[in-house]
Amino acid sequence: MLKLKKLSIIASFSLLVTTSFAKDLNLEDLISIALKNNTNIELSKEQSNIKKEQINKATSTYLPNLSLNASTARKDIKQQGNKIDDVNSVAVSANQLIYDFGKTTSNIDSSKSSFDESKSDIKATIAKTILQVTSTYYDILNKYQQIEVAKESVKLDELQLNQANEYFKAGVRTKIDVTNAKLQLSNSKLKLIQAKYDLKTTKTKLVSILGKDLGTNINIKFHNKEITTLVKNTKYKDFSLEKLVSLGLQKRDEIRKYKAKIQTAKEQKDIASADYLPRIDVDASYTNSQSDKIDTQDVEQSSVALNLKWNFFTGLSTVADNKIALSNLSSAKKQLQQQILDIKQEITSAYLNVKQSIDSLNIGLLNVKLATENLNLANERYKAGLNDLIELNDAKLEYTQAKSSLVNIYYAYLTNLANLNYSIGTIHEKI
Repeated sequence: MLKLKKLSIIASFSLLVTTSFAKDLNLEDLISIALKNNTNIELSKEQSNIKKEQINKATSTYLPNLSLNASTARKDIKQQGNKIDDVNSVAVSANQLIYDFGKTTSNIDSSKSSFDESKSDIKATIAKTILQVTSTYYDILNKYQQIEVAKESVKLDELQLNQANEYFKAGVRTKIDVTNAKLQLSNSKLKLIQAKYDLKTTKTKLVSILGKDLGTNINIKFHNKEITTLVKNTKYKDFSLEKLVSLGLQKRDEIRKYKAKIQTAKEQKDIASADYLPRIDVDASYTNSQSDKIDTQDVEQSSVALNLKWNFFTGLSTVADNKIALSNLSSAKKQLQQQILDIKQEITSAYLNVKQSIDSLNIGLLNVKLATENLNLANERYKAGLNDLIELNDAKLEYTQAKSSLVNIYYAYLTNLANLNYSIGTIHEKI
């Protein structure tokens, strides 16, 4: 009886777990999972943590360095007779930077700019991840709608086969019409199988993007409306390319990233220049050494020293460091210029792709309407004996192709729209 209760509890728990993962996931759900688990986001955050600690490391130069050394030794001194004794000693020393002509300050500022760069990199990685999730999600919806088109094709071919059988039995049509209808149905079923596996394959792409394996039974919330209804209900926005480019240059995190990189390079140049100048610091030390038998080892002393260290010649390494820093600064500025050009190109391409998709949707919708009328006319002509099965098959093929094409165009439009939002730096605002 106890075993039955345990099995019942386990079964209930398994059902609960299965049910909890059976929820249909929409785009917002998938993005939320990716933001918590995506490996690239986690890596960029870890890099940012490193940059943050480098600020603390650079700031620590302002603080004194303290050290303690304690030792015990047995010494045998041969001077005016052998003297053997244990010698215990303690030494404390400290070093404090006084002034290094801005080198430490520049190092701290450089670390802060590098940290700002890493934070912008996190945001840029998040935006890219959202785009990847969105594109894959729409690709999955596309594959789902293609399955619906394939199912409709199977139904049409089943009706056509039934019709051919009836006409053959009535002696109106020949056996070849029945055979041809069977072949068309078989091909449609094959395409349906292929469409289903295309959907499964596309779902697997989510694993690497989400950073979490949701299993093979992942459920996506699909658009349950028919494709022509989805297209007719789509509302289009009018975009100004100039305003989009201006917005993108303001919003894109890559711009802030490279600006921070330039600031880092400037501070690194100041650090390299500071190597031409001296460093002033203070050393303080205290030593206490005790011995009962050896007077020379029984010592207590302290010292304070003001030091000026000036490496006025370092084998031209300082000159080389300054040239490297200057080249890094120039390189960072060039990278920003190129990034601005890339962003402008991305926005322009995304804008044109959206415009093309809108125009294509209108044509695609018209094609489906005309293909539907053509299929109905071909079917009526076939019933009336005015054409053969080849004409009817051609009409059905044109209909399914028009519908499949409309599906591709619609989800290409949504993907292009997501690309446009990404290119202007607002994709994270859409979730």
